[in-house]
Amino acid sequence: MVKFLHLGDIHVGYRQYKLIERERDFFKAFLDICEKGAIQEQVDFVLVAGDLFNYRSISPQSFNEAVFVFNKLKQANIPVIAIEGNHDFKEINNFNNLKGSWYEALAQNQLIYFLYPQNEDQAFEKLIINKKYLGGGYIDLNSKGKNIRIIGSKWHGFNAGSTLRKYKKRIEEINENDHRADFQIFMFHGGHENYLPVNRGGVSSNDFYCLQDTVNYIALGHIHEHYCIQNQIAKDFILNPGSTEANSTAETDIQRGGIVAEIKADNSFDYSLLTNYYQRKFIKLDDIDASKFSSLETLISFIKEDLENKISNCNDNRPIIQVNIIGRAKFDKSNEELSLLKDYIEGLGALYCLVKWDVQDEEITYIREEQNSLMSRQEQESSILKTILSSDEDITPEDFSSEMLQIKDLIINRNSESTEVLHQLEAFADHSIKLTHGI
Repeated sequence: MVKFLHLGDIHVGYRQYKLIERERDFFKAFLDICEKGAIQEQVDFVLVAGDLFNYRSISPQSFNEAVFVFNKLKQANIPVIAIEGNHDFKEINNFNNLKGSWYEALAQNQLIYFLYPQNEDQAFEKLIINKKYLGGGYIDLNSKGKNIRIIGSKWHGFNAGSTLRKYKKRIEEINENDHRADFQIFMFHGGHENYLPVNRGGVSSNDFYCLQDTVNYIALGHIHEHYCIQNQIAKDFILNPGSTEANSTAETDIQRGGIVAEIKADNSFDYSLLTNYYQRKFIKLDDIDASKFSSLETLISFIKEDLENKISNCNDNRPIIQVNIIGRAKFDKSNEELSLLKDYIEGLGALYCLVKWDVQDEEITYIREEQNSLMSRQEQESSILKTILSSDEDITPEDFSSEMLQIKDLIINRNSESTEVLHQLEAFADHSIKLTHGI
C-alpha cells in the first residue's frame, strides 16, 4: 500500500519565551517526527501543509535545520511536497513584485517540491518528479502501481473559502487534460469552521464539499489541533495533523502530531496520528482562586507543593509551567514575591515558568435588543466596526472588521504569544495593502 506522512505547522525557528532551548525544541520535534513517521515507516512521500518556518525572514540556522531534515528524507528517497502558510508566505514589495521565499530556496536546492500556482484563475503548470521542483500547481507521483496526484494552493487568508471553487475548476481541467489520477490530494492552509469561525477566516463545510467529487483527501495546515472532517457520504475527507510542537500553553491538552496515512487498493485510506516523538512537556495548573487563601505565603506554599511532584516526574524533559491565579485576594499582591515564585519553580527543574494573576471583576453582560432578537457581543462589535468602515469606499467592511476582531481576540487571550499577535498584525497589514490597491 502507498503510505505518506502529512505534517503542518512545524514553525522551525520559533524562539518561544526568547529561549534558545525552545527554538531547538521545534527543530528536534521536526527531525524526530520525520525519522519516526517517514523514514522508519518507509513512507512514499511527505506533505508539509504550510508554516514550515515561524517567520518569513528566518535566520541562517533555521534554514540549515530545514536543509538537514530534508537531506535525511532525500537520502531515504522520500520526496517532500510543500505549500506555504500564513507565517511563511511570499512577501509583497511595492504592491506587485513578488520577493523570493525560503520555500523557493529549498526547491532550488532540490530538497522539496514547492507547489505554488501563480494564479488560481489560470491553468496549473505541472512539476516533474526529479526534474522540476518549483513553480507549478500540481505533481504526479507513481508508487506501487498507483498514480498519486497532489495539487497545491497559496495562502489566501480571509478569502480562503471563496477560492475553493476556482481550485475545483482547475483540478477538473487537469483531470481532463492529463487524466484523473488513482488518488488525488489537495493541499490547503486554512481552518475548518468547526475550529476557526468563518467570520475569522475559517472555511465552511459547504465550501470544502465542492471538492468531494474531485479529490480524495484534503491535506490541511494552520490549526494546531488535530482533526478529521468527513464528507457528505461519511468518509474521512478533510484532515489536519496539528502542530508538531506546542506553540503556547493553550495547546497543552490538545491532540497534535503527524498523520500517517495508507492508501488502500480501492483508493480509500486509513490513517493514524503519530504523537510518540520528541516534544517538550507543558504543565498548566488548574486556575487557583486567591480568595481561598489567607495570605500570599499560604498561596505560594500550595503552588510549590502542587508542582514539586509534577516536575520531578518529568525526568530529563524540563517542562514549561504555567500558573494562573484568579480571584480577588484578601491580601496585597506582591510582584516581588511572584517573581521569587517563578525563580523557585525554575529552580525545581522547570525550563520556564509563566505566572499570571488575573483579577476577576463581576461579569457584566451587555444585551442589545434589535428587532426583537438578542445580539451577542461579537455581533455588536462586528456591526459597529462595519458601520465605521463603510464610510471608506476603498475597503470591504466585512473583511476588515473580521480581521480586526481576530487581532482583538488574540490580544485579550491570555494564552496568546506576542509573536502570534505580531504575525497576525503583519498579515493584516499585507492584506490591507492588497485590498486598498486592488491587488
